[in-house]
Amino acid sequence: MKKASLIYNAKATLGEGPFWDLKSGSVYWVDIEACRLHIHGAEQNSNQFWQFDEMIGAAVPMENDKILLALEKGLAVFDPKTKDLEKLGVLENSDHNLRFNDGKCDLNGHFWIGTMHKELASNYGSLYKVNNALEVSLEIPGTTISNGMAWSSDNKQFYYTDTSMYEVWVYDFDKFSSTITNKRVCFSIPKNYGGADGMCIDREGFLWIAHWGDHCVRRWDPSSGKEAEKITVNAPHVTSCCFGGPELDTLYITTARSGLNPKMLNKYPESGGLFSYKTNVKGFVPKIFKRD
Repeated sequence: MKKASLIYNAKATLGEGPFWDLKSGSVYWVDIEACRLHIHGAEQNSNQFWQFDEMIGAAVPMENDKILLALEKGLAVFDPKTKDLEKLGVLENSDHNLRFNDGKCDLNGHFWIGTMHKELASNYGSLYKVNNALEVSLEIPGTTISNGMAWSSDNKQFYYTDTSMYEVWVYDFDKFSSTITNKRVCFSIPKNYGGADGMCIDREGFLWIAHWGDHCVRRWDPSSGKEAEKITVNAPHVTSCCFGGPELDTLYITTARSGLNPKMLNKYPESGGLFSYKTNVKGFVPKIFKRD
């Protein structure tokens, strides 16, 4: 059995959205419901977090070591060194039922970010794109749990999951205009496998998908829709994953305590922790948000 190792028992309520910062040798990740941005120093095995007043749906790297945050009320830029927080006035949200969930950047430095209802109302969310000039476009309307995103290595395809659908969708991606077209189902997820949550892609073109409710990350072949590998995690609710480490061959995995009753938390006390697993393949450094 291939099993991920716990590296930090953070007891996060809803750990999500990890990304590897090559410069500092650290993993950044968020606890959405606890309003925290975490950082794990891999070499020093150090951990710290910054506390905010709003939920953080996603965090992505920027230039000058700054971080773009999808706060509950809108996008903001955070400087970990100075702790300065700059509200951008972009995707401002006054709907108390709505929050952001999962975001990534494409090769042109545009930020893709999803929204969802806090109580999971159907078709309440959307997927948006924020370009370098901070202009917003609606890309996928009517989603329920906007989640995993990944681009193929040639940037000709965009993969996306709405966890409620038990499918992975694929679109044609225009790398010059950063637009998506021609939606189709890439493959379906058996419901007993748990919902498809956050995901990343490796250099062989396989998708690594965190499965909410099934204690694992699975590696999928998008060309055949078949499972290629399974990494078990000692937590039922596995939320996302990214490649990191000096060789980009360590899979960092986030998990959640949200939705687990006391009996389940007693059985799986590492829920909400940050895990890792050494893989036989390598991933990619995450793209940064480029602001004009």
